[in-house]
Amino acid sequence: MDNRNVRPNQGRPVRRPASGQPPRRTGEQPPRRQGEPPRQPRRDGLRQKEGGRWFRAILMVICTIAGCVFLAMFILASAQDLFGLNQVDQQIEVSIPKNATLQQISEILVESGVVEQNFTFRVYASLKEDEGYQDGTYILNSNMGYDEILRDLRTGNTQKTEVRITFIEGENAYEMAKKLEENKVCDAEEFLNHLQTADFDYTFIDQLPASALRFRKLEGYLFPDTYDFYENENVDSVARKFLRNFENRISEKLRTKMMDLNLSLDEAITLASIIQKEAGGVNGPDEMRRVSAVFHNRLDLKEEYPKLQSDVTRDYATKYIIPFHDMRNQPMYDAYNTYVCDGLPVGPICNPGLDAIEVALYPTDVPYYFFVTDVEEHFYYAETLQKHYENIRLASAVEGEGEIHGTNTEE
Repeated sequence: MDNRNVRPNQGRPVRRPASGQPPRRTGEQPPRRQGEPPRQPRRDGLRQKEGGRWFRAILMVICTIAGCVFLAMFILASAQDLFGLNQVDQQIEVSIPKNATLQQISEILVESGVVEQNFTFRVYASLKEDEGYQDGTYILNSNMGYDEILRDLRTGNTQKTEVRITFIEGENAYEMAKKLEENKVCDAEEFLNHLQTADFDYTFIDQLPASALRFRKLEGYLFPDTYDFYENENVDSVARKFLRNFENRISEKLRTKMMDLNLSLDEAITLASIIQKEAGGVNGPDEMRRVSAVFHNRLDLKEEYPKLQSDVTRDYATKYIIPFHDMRNQPMYDAYNTYVCDGLPVGPICNPGLDAIEVALYPTDVPYYFFVTDVEEHFYYAETLQKHYENIRLASAVEGEGEIHGTNTEE
């Protein structure tokens, strides 16, 4: 037999469809038996495709959000680095080699901790078209802005003159600013403006009340102490030294005592500033405790003594607010003058030391409601107004330079 004419199925049994049924095509479902429910089309592949599309869409959304967050964080970090905001205050010695490129300088600044954003610094310096960087050893600060860094590198300002200044308890912000300017640390007006407008990240800042009647926002919080500065130092660096010292000096014990006395932080510092100016002279904490008692007694008996009547608050408005206003602002003056306002003034009148803050919270237990001091810093206390007026006449009779001051001296 010739096998070439044999078909593939030849020799095998052939399944034939049941009688009356046409042959089934390839891929076609077998016929439904009698009584069997209709078969549903298969959707597994469709579900898989839809699930894949949803997964890709969710993944794209997540990636987009993550990219936006990263970009926002990068922009914020770059802005802070650009202006030297919220950076650690530390002096850093940096050596720039001769003929260094901008990229090399940027890498040196990043490695030393002066700059955080390498890319941002290089782009900013390129846009400024700064050229001719000077080699040498520089004393830079990690909170310097890019403009200050580039200025020093361009001018070869490698030497920094250190300045040590002691600020006395009871000096106000203006007096401290003038002392900074006299020692060539920074411009007084620039320093005061920065205190008013800058955003500082210290915890106590959020506890200060916002009032349009408040003359200097951070008066009372420039902690008096001895500080080391550099001539022409970054004004933000200067301000932060005072504020950081204040935050470190106010212990949890003091904060707890303020709460026990139902005093806010600002009220306690305001009271301490008045005590500092009235009694922070040569007599020490014991005298300040008695003066503190007078003010506490008045605050506790508001019905009879609604006004503290402290001379130093009136003097602050007269000497340190009125001369700095182009237009008359009587409501602000009255908010500081305790002969006019009830209770404590709207804010501190000076920057008190730690002793004054402590005695404001721990007064001596004495029954006085009045006091006056003569030109020799001798104090006279009284329980009654009649006795107080007698003390005023005695204090006024003491000869010497200066003026008497205390409570209710305006007869």
